[in-house]
Amino acid sequence: MIIARSLFLTLLISLLFGFALRNVFGLLESTCLAFGIQFVVSFIISSYKINRIQILSTEFQAEIDQLINLSEVNIACPCGNYTFTENIFPNVLSTYTCEKCNNEFKIDVNITPTLITNPIDVNKAFVDIGTDPNLVQDSNKDAEGTEL
Repeated sequence: MIIARSLFLTLLISLLFGFALRNVFGLLESTCLAFGIQFVVSFIISSYKINRIQILSTEFQAEIDQLINLSEVNIACPCGNYTFTENIFPNVLSTYTCEKCNNEFKIDVNITPTLITNPIDVNKAFVDIGTDPNLVQDSNKDAEGTEL
């Protein structure tokens, strides 16, 4: 139905162009010329859209592959005879069967937050400022100690 509607609209527009340019080229020639131009232009536009979608999907697939590669882990069987590489994700049941000993084992992923910075005792810092006269800056002096 969509193809028939598109062809009908193309033919109608071609006839209108043919009627408008009938004194220059003739009705049949103008209609055929307009039909051909519409066909070529629609082919170019649809090719551009398809190419753009393919580029976007290729970029998206590359990003997904990069993210999946970040979760790739070497897994050693508890028997110690077999090691393989697999993608591990948190909150996903990960059970594997060793090809050497045929034991089935499960891998649990634990996420533990770790503090990277060194916390300071704020109370001690304020106490030191109040007792050390070198740490208290005079409001009438700038950072180098010159008078404002």
